[in-house]
Amino acid sequence: MRAFEQNWRKLVKLSALLRSERGTLALTFALSATALLLMGVGSMQLAMISSGKSKYQSAADTAALAAIAPTTDNNKMKEVAEKTFMANLNASERAAVVSFSVTTETGRVRSALISYTANQATMAPGLVGGSYTPISGTARARKADYRYVDIDLWLDGSGSMGVAADEAGRDKLRLLSKDDPDHKNCAFACHIPTHLKESNLYSTSEQRAHANGVKLRHDIMKESVQILIDELHDAYPRGLRARYGVARMAADWERQLAFTSDMDTARDFVGTFQLKPGWSSSRLTPALQTGGGTLSSGAGDGSQAKPEKFIIIVTDGMQFDWTAISPGPIGSTACQTLKEKGYRVGVVQLKYVRLDGDGAFEYWVKPYYDQITPALQACASAGYYFHADNPDEVRTAFRQLAKTLEESLRLTE
Repeated sequence: MRAFEQNWRKLVKLSALLRSERGTLALTFALSATALLLMGVGSMQLAMISSGKSKYQSAADTAALAAIAPTTDNNKMKEVAEKTFMANLNASERAAVVSFSVTTETGRVRSALISYTANQATMAPGLVGGSYTPISGTARARKADYRYVDIDLWLDGSGSMGVAADEAGRDKLRLLSKDDPDHKNCAFACHIPTHLKESNLYSTSEQRAHANGVKLRHDIMKESVQILIDELHDAYPRGLRARYGVARMAADWERQLAFTSDMDTARDFVGTFQLKPGWSSSRLTPALQTGGGTLSSGAGDGSQAKPEKFIIIVTDGMQFDWTAISPGPIGSTACQTLKEKGYRVGVVQLKYVRLDGDGAFEYWVKPYYDQITPALQACASAGYYFHADNPDEVRTAFRQLAKTLEESLRLTE
């Protein structure tokens, strides 16, 4: 009997244990199934949200493009945008739209900025958050007409542009020419022919300067004008279409490069720009008057038929022609005439390095030295005057000029 009772108790314990394990297994299964269900519904909900975002964004992109299409009138841009947006959604998607707005810009630049919000219904509100998920986004389209401009580069080609670009170059030139029988200690107009050929290496003092690493004022001018062309060419993808012309101002005004839209041609030509040969005078005011006489009205609207017109004057600002004209700074009347014709006049003043002790500088330039800058400031259109005291500042000035031109043209991204 005792053995029977012991066996019976063992059976009861085993039965209880089995019942307990079945409950645990059932609970574990139930929890796992719920988690799997939530994960599945959540994944499907995320997929729906992603699909919904894609659908609404595609509709907004299409609407923005329709708004700025050439066939859309300015006063119809918002209406066309909204109709196009809704037309690219099904009935339930349209019903879910909470807000839709359009901001437009018209004129040479046309743009449409669309903002939207929609409440997309969830699959199982009780399982994954609320009854809807907000979806929002923006779409933007911009189109700018090409901006056509003519940039006429009027470069000082007079003898004084052969002066060294800075004081260190001036002193080096004087040392290099100390034995020149014709131009001893030359620092002024150092592009002139020289009899001292130094083993036939140099036929001009300009060549002597270049062979010894001395930058002259007109070297910096050429490099910097090329920087201007490069900077403006960078704006080409954003709508700027520029033509370049080149004229030389010295004893007179001379057209040297007819207007060309080929940037490389203009850039290469500037690189070969030469000063007026010989003892060239600086008749800047008469040169401006002559150049202005060749011009028609410059008041263009930026279209291909009527490009906006700029004259960029690069000079040291000092003129003299011995006894032919009075020495002094560039005259203001000729500049005013250019502006009255509708041209925007930019002026880049290259520093006139002092040449104290040089006879020509002392007699012709020094008495008027402090008048140069105010005269050039008056010559330029408002905001278009730039001054540079050394080669690095010259390059900076031309980059600033390029930026000013771009901003004035309201180029778009």
